[in-house]
Amino acid sequence: MIWKFKNRPNSVLGLTLSDGQFRAVQVARSKDAVKVVHSASAALSTDLMNPKPELVGREIRGYLDAAKIHEHACVVEVPADWVMSLRTKIPALSPEDLDSLLQIEAEKGFPYDVEQLQITRSLQRSADGDHVTQLAVRKDRLDHLSAVLKAARLRPVSFPLGLPALQGTIAAPGKGSITVAVGQNGATLLVSAGGGISAFRTCEATNASEVGGNLANGDAVSRELRVTFEQVPADLRRDLQELSLSGEAGLVNRLADNLRDWSKTTGLEVRTGISPDGLPGDRIAEAIAANWLETTGHTIDFLPVRPGRWSLLVARYNSKRLATVGLAVGGAVALLLLAFGWQEFRLQLLRSEWGGMQAQVATLTGIQDRIRDYRPWYDRSFPDLRILARVTQCFPENGSVTARTFDIHHVANVTTVDITGTARDNRALLRTQDQLRKAKEIQGLKVESISGKIPAQFTFTFRWIGDSGS
Repeated sequence: MIWKFKNRPNSVLGLTLSDGQFRAVQVARSKDAVKVVHSASAALSTDLMNPKPELVGREIRGYLDAAKIHEHACVVEVPADWVMSLRTKIPALSPEDLDSLLQIEAEKGFPYDVEQLQITRSLQRSADGDHVTQLAVRKDRLDHLSAVLKAARLRPVSFPLGLPALQGTIAAPGKGSITVAVGQNGATLLVSAGGGISAFRTCEATNASEVGGNLANGDAVSRELRVTFEQVPADLRRDLQELSLSGEAGLVNRLADNLRDWSKTTGLEVRTGISPDGLPGDRIAEAIAANWLETTGHTIDFLPVRPGRWSLLVARYNSKRLATVGLAVGGAVALLLLAFGWQEFRLQLLRSEWGGMQAQVATLTGIQDRIRDYRPWYDRSFPDLRILARVTQCFPENGSVTARTFDIHHVANVTTVDITGTARDNRALLRTQDQLRKAKEIQGLKVESISGKIPAQFTFTFRWIGDSGS
């Protein structure tokens, strides 16, 4: 994913992982230039494409921690042998038509579906017309590289090609050069003309010797150079002036001797650059980091653009499924609007009906309010008479026990009854008490007082828990 910065950070880590070698260079920006802060290099014991990227990531993290490199933002070189190239001469077309043409050429020229490739382009201009070189890397490899970096707690900000980042490898318009970087496992060929990359490829460059080590296979490299040279369009080939060889001294010197005659026939001036460990990994790591900090140099970047949330949503569906979903969503919205419209129509009808009956309803509401206010004064359930009737059933019918006063008190939801009276028979009075206690509507019967003998004066109190009617 692309990490965009409003202002470039002051420090970044350049990283190369080619040929089983780990190289890291931390570059920081000062006032007028960039400088190397820390560097580290080691041979990786785990293959970069190991199916468990966390193993490679942990090994890289260990090397960085040992070198006290704590920078997380990194620019990582894409291994040259991952890159495929395809050159196309382009006519004068609008940007939209040109993009369609290059898309078709990519579909025809690359051995993979273009949806599986991350493609970037390099333009070359000449007096006879323009050319575009499409450079492609498989996305699954980039995803694997991202997983390795995540395991190493690194945050990639760019996936460039390493060789084009070196100064002088990309010639100015009107000039051209061929750069050959020879390593222990192969050679990388870069042809620059017309201000861009005209060809980029890798090939076998060495053979194992009988006494150990590698010997430069000049014939193989020479053959690849001749084929690549002839494939460059004539209008761009005329600009090629220099053949630059870089790598380990023994390999470079043997290769230079083998190519000297061919270079003379093609008019190329041979120049050699010696690097003790083959490919100029340290210089590449420093160059890609510095170029990114300064946003200068010829940059070919394979870092996938981080899609937005809407793009991720759309990407889940092909056009047919998207149309189906759109139709379904449109239908749901239409039904929702129809439901709201019907609801509004019904509300209008109800408002109209209410307007016709509002006066009558107001009159009836006033009557109900008055009824509610005066209802306690017109209770037709006769609660006090029901209490009196139930208590009377507990008194003897022969009049041996009679009541003189019968007081009913209503306080909140509690009804209490006070009874005073006379009794001519003590046994009858006790039976009356028992009857009152057995009544389920009566609770908490208390004999407040009994005085005298015959007739005896008594006072009872109790709570009425039956239906009071209120």
